[in-house]
Parts: sequence; C-alpha cells; structure tokens
Amino acid sequence: MVRSIAGYFVFLIASIFLIEKSNIKLNRNWKPVLFGILLQITVAFALTNIPACISAIEWVARGVMKLKDATIEGTKFCFGYIGGGDLPFDVKGNSNTFIFAFQVLPTIILVSTLAATLRYLRILPIISNIFGYVFRLVFKVKSYIGMVAVAKIFVGQLDAPLLIKNKLNTLPKSEMFVVLALSFATASAAVMPIYSSVIEPVCSDALKHIIISSVLGVISTLIVASIAMPSEDGDASNMSIKEKSEHTGFMDAVTKGLTDGFTVWWCVVGSLIGTVALIALINYILDLLPNCAGEPITLQRIFGIFMYPYAWLMGIPSQDITAVSQIIGTRLAVNETIAFFDLAKATISSESVVKTIYAINNFGNFSAIGITVAGLAAMAPGHQHISSIIWKAFIAGFLATGLTATIAGMFF
Repeated sequence: MVRSIAGYFVFLIASIFLIEKSNIKLNRNWKPVLFGILLQITVAFALTNIPACISAIEWVARGVMKLKDATIEGTKFCFGYIGGGDLPFDVKGNSNTFIFAFQVLPTIILVSTLAATLRYLRILPIISNIFGYVFRLVFKVKSYIGMVAVAKIFVGQLDAPLLIKNKLNTLPKSEMFVVLALSFATASAAVMPIYSSVIEPVCSDALKHIIISSVLGVISTLIVASIAMPSEDGDASNMSIKEKSEHTGFMDAVTKGLTDGFTVWWCVVGSLIGTVALIALINYILDLLPNCAGEPITLQRIFGIFMYPYAWLMGIPSQDITAVSQIIGTRLAVNETIAFFDLAKATISSESVVKTIYAINNFGNFSAIGITVAGLAAMAPGHQHISSIIWKAFIAGFLATGLTATIAGMFF
C-alpha cells in the first residue's frame, strides 16, 4: 500500500510536466485538483467498502453480463455450435470449442445498437448530464464536458463525443484535451463482457473491477487535465439536450447502431488477426538474437523493461512485477485485448491480477491514436488543436491510468 500511495503522488507530480510554459502560474486555482483527489478516494472507498455501493456495482455487472448472454442467443441462431450452441459431436481430450470471434466479440454489435437507441431516445444524454453535474461542481468544467466524461464510462472513444457533436468544432483547446485524454484512459461497455470472459478463469469477479476501473479512470483523467490544462473560465451552463438527432427515427437509430457495431466487430477481428500475427513475426525475428538472462528476447519483454517502474509504483508484489510490467507493455505497444489474454495466462497472484485489470482496462495504446485523431477530425473538421495536442493527451491518459491503478492498489 505504501508503494501505491507513493506512486499516486508520482503520477500527480508527473502531470505537472504537461503544463505549457505559457500557462504556468504559481497562484493558479488548485481546488479542482484537490477536490478531484478527494472525490476519487471517496468513490474508491465507497465502491469497495459500503455494502449498498458494492451491491450496486454487482447489479450493474450482472446487467452487463446479460448483454453477453443475449448476444450468445443471436450467435447461436446464426452460427450454431460455432456461436456457442450445442455441439453435434463429442469433444476429445483437452480440445476447446470456445471461438472468441463468434462467441464474445459480437457483444460489440448489441452494445452499439443499444447506445445508438439510447442516444436517439435522449436517455443516455440525460443520464450523462445529470451525473456530469458532479464533475462540473468538482472540476469546474463545462456541463457538456462533464456529460462526455460520464458517457465515456459506457460508450467508446468516438461515441461519447457524438453527444456534443455540434459543439466539437468550437471547443477550446483545454476542453478538446479532456475529450482526447478520456479516449486513452478509459474503455467502453461494449468490451467489458469481452475482457471479463477472457480473464474469468483467473478472476471470478473481474467484471466488477472492470466497471470500477472505468469510473475511476474518468475521475483520474479529469484530475490530470485539471493539472496539465485547466479549463478556461467562461459560462458553465448546461448544454441543451434538445439538439437535433443524427437519426431520422427509432428504426434508423437501431439500423445505424447495428451497422456501426458490425463494422467495429469486423474491424476488431481483422485488427486482432493482424496484431497477433505481427507480434509473432517480430518475436520470430527477435528469437534470432542470443537469449537474455536465460530467456528469449520478445517484444513483450522489451516493453516490459520500460514498464517495470510503473508496475512497481502500482504496488505489485515483487515476484509478479516482471510479468505484470510485460502485460502493461503489451497494452501500450499493441492493445488491451492482447494484454487481457496475456493476463489470463500469467502465473501471478490473485492480488496482482486485480491490480493489473486497473492498469490495462483502457484504450491507451499507440494504434488508438490514429483511430481517435481520424474519428474526431471527421466529426470536427474545423478544429485546429486536435493534431497538436494528441500526444500530450495520450501521455495524460497514460498518467491517468497510473492514478487509477495506484488508487486500486490502496484499496485491493
């Protein structure tokens, strides 16, 4: 716990180096940062110690898992036993009939459809606006930025900004910085059941931790943003939620959600095939080099070296630091999906498994930079700051993940 507390302050101090020289002020208002830290500690304590809050998280987790169960019904209908239906043959030995692409990933399609429908019915914007009010009070951000922050707990990196699509072009630099940083420090409800299914064998309550990490990740991002690039003063009034919908009707929203979800599912499948193959190819090449410390050199080991201090600051037990640092390195260099697969196979303690979930449950990888820039540039073609602050926002997301992981180390 001592290392986790020290790590928390290290990541806070590191955020100071993101401040632009022109904005360094000794007499600046640090209240949003202090109140944000208090909010995060309070939320972490409540979600791990107060029975009512624990029950609420478990209830949400059961609801999210129902999305996976509902998806299985659809995949069984379309793909039969390949999609999770009854097998027409006996399984021999240690054979595995689990097919990730057809039994888990299609959850993305269902969640995408639900998100589009809830946006059309104004349910998601209203919920996000209500809870976003808390972020407005604590961090002094505009209400519509608080709304995007809350929405980012539930939807993807390009779905949340859609709630304020008509405002994106006019966002000041500091607010676009928050939107970008949120993309890298959090994940999406669409992938929560996927990650949970992957590591369920080593962590039975994984989904609960994945949900908590998403909530804490949003608060961490707003803390780092309040340090690095505080919001400009101005009108903090609520954004109207009565803007014209991008959909012409209910069925149009459902159809568009299905189409978008299918596109994302197909892209994820292709991305995983290419990513896993590329890693294997790089490791084949690295295998030509002499062994280091009695083990072959791999891409995971290389990035793990750089992530070793990161894992140490998280409070990971000494015997597990090397393995965890390699998993975090995989998340950074490749993606979080591969990192979750590595976590499921790692020989580490249950404590380290839980803490690692908080470090890898986000889209903070290099490939996500291109996706985020391309998506936001398409939604806000006239914005001038996206490309100039993308790397600073990526680092901010990285530091925010560190805050999330270290706060988890204090309570788990």
